[in-house]
Amino acid sequence: MITNLFLSTLVAVGPVARPQLPQLTHNDYVNLAKVIRVEAARNTLDEYCVAASILNRVRSNQFPNTVEEVIYSPGQYEGITFNRNVRPDMSLVRELKSEQGQSYLRKALRIIGNRTDFKGQRMLGYRVPSEDPMCHSKGNFYHYHWQ
Repeated sequence: MITNLFLSTLVAVGPVARPQLPQLTHNDYVNLAKVIRVEAARNTLDEYCVAASILNRVRSNQFPNTVEEVIYSPGQYEGITFNRNVRPDMSLVRELKSEQGQSYLRKALRIIGNRTDFKGQRMLGYRVPSEDPMCHSKGNFYHYHWQ
């Protein structure tokens, strides 16, 4: 869940069409929560940006077309590669599925656009701020798969 302190620091974005969210199953939300648990800055919008990047992969013809296939693709998510049996945070699953969670997912999609990839804090030296958005200063930065 995103803290109220964080809500006051959300990135401002200009007028953008409301992103359409795909129809997701309960299992899709469980899988998103697994990746978020091991890849995102917790309790920040970065959780939703990680999920948005996965949904962008599902929509892309460069990646598998299901959440499960995307997250378990070899070498794609370090946290999943080294901990395939990660347990999802079920409160996060409920939050992702909620109306508020859906709103945060749309906001995340507006921030990262069609970007499908992200790098963590160890790679910040490679970030180009004008090209690679971040959803939280302690989170990941987002880029296109070809960068």
